[in-house]
Amino acid sequence: MKEITAAWIQTNKEAYRADEKNSIYEEEYSKKYISDIAFNEEKAKLQTFEISIDISTMEAVSQGYAGRCWIVAGLNLLREYIVKKLGKNTLQCEDFKLSLGYLCFWDKLEKANCFLEKTIQYRNEPYDKREVYSWFQYAVTDGGFWTNFKKLVKKYGIVPAEIMPETFQSSNTEEMNNRLNYYLRKISAEIRNAALEGKDIEDIAKIKEQALERIFTFLCRCYGCPPDTFSYSFENEKQQKQYTPETFYNDMAEEYLDKFVNVISLPYEKLPFGEKCVLTDVFQVIGGQEEQFINLPLAELKEKCIEQLKEGIPVVCMADDDKMCREELQLWDDNSFDYLEVTGFDFEMNRKDYFQLKAGIASHSMLITGVHLGENGKPERWKIENSYGTDGIHKGYFVCSDTWFEKYIISAVISKNIY
Repeated sequence: MKEITAAWIQTNKEAYRADEKNSIYEEEYSKKYISDIAFNEEKAKLQTFEISIDISTMEAVSQGYAGRCWIVAGLNLLREYIVKKLGKNTLQCEDFKLSLGYLCFWDKLEKANCFLEKTIQYRNEPYDKREVYSWFQYAVTDGGFWTNFKKLVKKYGIVPAEIMPETFQSSNTEEMNNRLNYYLRKISAEIRNAALEGKDIEDIAKIKEQALERIFTFLCRCYGCPPDTFSYSFENEKQQKQYTPETFYNDMAEEYLDKFVNVISLPYEKLPFGEKCVLTDVFQVIGGQEEQFINLPLAELKEKCIEQLKEGIPVVCMADDDKMCREELQLWDDNSFDYLEVTGFDFEMNRKDYFQLKAGIASHSMLITGVHLGENGKPERWKIENSYGTDGIHKGYFVCSDTWFEKYIISAVISKNIY
């Protein structure tokens, strides 16, 4: 292996000092974020908020300080369906929302149950086994995917936001997650130690069941206790109706979620296009389907997104969202940043290498609500209902360039009629 020598250092110092632009950038680096230095405002102005295919949607919803974007995006899709089905004049007002806290409660409980069941499954396996190590490393998080969202809704139903409103903990989950994960690891240690002592599976199952009861109580304190039944009426209804969360979903959405398929576009070496991608080592509602995607070329995924938008149906998507972003402008655009000039690094990678080498991940779910097609019929930019917040120049709606879409959009939930 070749070491760094004093001669090499001296040569590079001399080269650095000889280039005048380095002193200019050094001064800028001392005062600004690198992204601010690389940002080109004139290029950003080219990405206007003019959209040719623009679905009229309701106001954006904020996820708060919680990683529940996937639940926000899924509920926003359901909300648009309900509003369209009933007619906007039927609803109380434009701010009709579905409860985030309700589904987040059940998500946390199901994840805790899944974590403890996996602990029992792995109780005799060494800590350094890959499956065991990764499971305990991450424990329970806020994040999730479409299939898990669908299973939660179909099992537990939905409720309007005012029936189970936001709490401080539901919008600020860091401490709640820390306490929950600390306890889950402590119970996992008890389960593994019980297995080492030779205790039978019935005794081990009791440890898990008692822990899950305590977790249920803790989650009720954080989110509120989920309702069994509730009364609700829309504006044109004279009397309130009695619902359970399950009957509310069935009455309002009629198994709507079954009409979609999860599509991904990852040109991995061991994931041919046209085949299913199955994630086996992620949280799920036990008894439900594993997380599955159908892998398609990016051009096909884009075509299906456009077709679905033309049908008036928004598109739930996942993206590597923290790249090339100007949050105050509610803009994603790779062409508005010149990192090569500012850093000296050429970051261009093909899509396969970018995702396969983990330069990017599926970190955020959103709802695509529009696309602007150029004179040649090709997409130029996309409108996205985001969940960062409801303020800003477009009230929480972002625009992304088509080149940004091609780099960073990973998956989309597509109607089976279109797929």
